[in-house]
Amino acid sequence: MKFEDICETHSPPCDLTQVPRVSDSWRIRNDGRNIVAYKCSVLGHKFKVLSPFEAACIPLFDGTLAFAEITEKCIELFDPPERVQEEFIIRLHKIFEGLLSIEGFITLEGGISPSLRKKTDLIPDFIDYRFPAPRLERPLSVMIAFTNRCSCNCRYCYAQKKVCEEADIAQWREVFDECAANEIYLVDIAGGDIFTREDCLDILHEMVSRDFTFFVSTKSYLSDGDAEQLAEMGIGIKEKIAPTLYRKVQVSVDSADDSIASYLVRKPGYLDIATQTTENLISAGIYPRIKSVLTSYNATAPADIVHHFTELGVKEFDFVLYSRSYYCHDDSLFLSMEQKIELHRMAEALTKVFPSLHMTFQDETTSGKPLNMTCEQWEERAVCSGGRSNMIIQPNGDVTLCDQIPHEAPFIVGNVFSQSIIGVWKSRKLEEFLYPDRKKFSGSVCYDCPEFDRCMQFRGYCYRDSLFYYGSIYDAPPECPWQEKKAPRKT
Repeated sequence: MKFEDICETHSPPCDLTQVPRVSDSWRIRNDGRNIVAYKCSVLGHKFKVLSPFEAACIPLFDGTLAFAEITEKCIELFDPPERVQEEFIIRLHKIFEGLLSIEGFITLEGGISPSLRKKTDLIPDFIDYRFPAPRLERPLSVMIAFTNRCSCNCRYCYAQKKVCEEADIAQWREVFDECAANEIYLVDIAGGDIFTREDCLDILHEMVSRDFTFFVSTKSYLSDGDAEQLAEMGIGIKEKIAPTLYRKVQVSVDSADDSIASYLVRKPGYLDIATQTTENLISAGIYPRIKSVLTSYNATAPADIVHHFTELGVKEFDFVLYSRSYYCHDDSLFLSMEQKIELHRMAEALTKVFPSLHMTFQDETTSGKPLNMTCEQWEERAVCSGGRSNMIIQPNGDVTLCDQIPHEAPFIVGNVFSQSIIGVWKSRKLEEFLYPDRKKFSGSVCYDCPEFDRCMQFRGYCYRDSLFYYGSIYDAPPECPWQEKKAPRKT
């Protein structure tokens, strides 16, 4: 049966004359035992370990071949017997359909992934191919806390703020070089405010020079000179820069009323600081996102914040609710249900008044319902990235697997300066933390759970929530369908 006849008999999921390409906002990495495709953004981060069949096909999605030509190339590559060729093409088109369903991955116009432009080696070891891969062969992303210091002392802060020795820029260069050598391009900024370091701009320059993608958030005052240097490095500039290199800038401010804004961050005159910083950034061509944490003190702040900062030229806002902190929690900061409902109404009204703005609001109007997921929801829960695709590097090089758990034993799994990133990633200590012995869960519902091994191996659990709510990482988190302990309020 001819290829054309098969396509007529079984309608393909796409127009076979169209020319697809992997989007320029995605990268593809050969990890030896598999191929990983990922959206090169630290916000809304997505990745997919490709099946062997997908991995063999994906180098053909370079914007030079139509779907029909890719199909013919795959027939040449796999050389299926004629008796199963019809079945092969049908299966192949289903794979195309699956790739097209990944939001933003395969496009029909625009730029092409730098991984395909540079003709990176994307031929893995198919004999020992690992799929599915519950844990990557090396980190896809790392988060670095260059400092734990901050210019403010926010009442709602979730960070530990541990006094810690800070590595110098020469030490960080070695870490950056290892990241680049291992195609770890998602190198985000964690911990305190990087602008409290005198060498902050030098560090950012080193990161930019290695094509790292990261996110910059601050409560520090940035002068017009600071803003101009950031713009010269392309930080915060979206136009005329590859999507994989877009580094968003965020200014945090919680009210357009200075008395409230200053009270919440414990810094006098903070609204003026945030306003001047925003003006300086916009003057340099950087349009920052405004981030606000909403508490009982500023539950109605979004309307005034949007009006205040849109007058300066801001186009993006993010409003999140105060949530329980392990280090400095205060119940009085929680919004009441009445405040949450009113916030929901305000969000709808603002969206209508400012349709061109990009605004996100955390909606918790369903609070009060049990935290436990259903068994079906639990099966589809988000995979914990800590130790599976991501690691956190503390200011002194210590590695933890979550930016909210304490920087202390037993949560430290290694140190990049004495072991290297890959050394820590492949260490027994990290593996033992990631896949703990069942005996450590004695007294919890996990201990006798028949799903324990499968749960730990494939999706993991939120040990941060277990620690925050029950005082130990060796317990089921509140969302687990079998957790019987009542959890304290979360938001």
